[in-house]
Amino acid sequence: MLISICIPTYNGERFLQEALDSCKNQTHREIEVIISDDASTDHTLDICRKFRETADFPVFINSHTPAGIGANWNNCIINSNGEYIKFLFQDDVLQPDCIERLLFYSRQHNLKAVCSKRRIIDENSNEITNGEWYNFFGDLQKTINMHFSELYVFRKKDLKRLWNTRLNIFGEPVTFLYQRQLFDEIGFFSAHAKQILDQEFSYRILQKYPIGIIENKLVSFRYHSKQTSAKNLSENIENEYDELQKMIVKNFYFYLPFKKLIKYLIFNKY
Repeated sequence: MLISICIPTYNGERFLQEALDSCKNQTHREIEVIISDDASTDHTLDICRKFRETADFPVFINSHTPAGIGANWNNCIINSNGEYIKFLFQDDVLQPDCIERLLFYSRQHNLKAVCSKRRIIDENSNEITNGEWYNFFGDLQKTINMHFSELYVFRKKDLKRLWNTRLNIFGEPVTFLYQRQLFDEIGFFSAHAKQILDQEFSYRILQKYPIGIIENKLVSFRYHSKQTSAKNLSENIENEYDELQKMIVKNFYFYLPFKKLIKYLIFNKY
């Protein structure tokens, strides 16, 4: 079962080698690595080329004209050959059994999209277990009071837990394993959004299919000041969240908490 590990890059020399090494350490060996680079000006491409020389699986390096992070993510998918898509961002790290475990649950439960919880690490790869950011974003499912063991299959009805449409209740793309077929059915990531493109895509999946969430932390997500998401948080992205809220209300009207829905309708004049 071929898995395409998709790595969009841009000036990622600081942490990229650790990310690439985690591909080599995967227990599932039928993989290819698809790198899409947005015109890096540091040593990113040199690191990628050296990695390709030493890897015992196919590594494809594609140059991409910068057009936003979503466009670079999509270019990875377009150039992939696998039956499944596994994203890995240049700052992050996969646990050795990450792909094996995700694939197991995807096939056992016939899930087109499955994600896992994640460890949070800092710039020195040390685990973060406290602090203001961690308390709110460290465990995404905890924010909706969802506690479970092993696997939870999240369906539309579970949106009754959603009290804030800004919350990412699933996870970043690096936590997911997607069936390639999904992108043919529901399209690609938004090429225009800067912050909510992963959330918007997850809700598009949920319109048609449940999403599996694995309790085990199969990915190390690196939190640091220079990452794209941290930069985006400092910019004005209110319009994106407004559009996301409209999308959720429009498509999941009957599944949202009644009191919250009334507030949406009153204050946003839907």
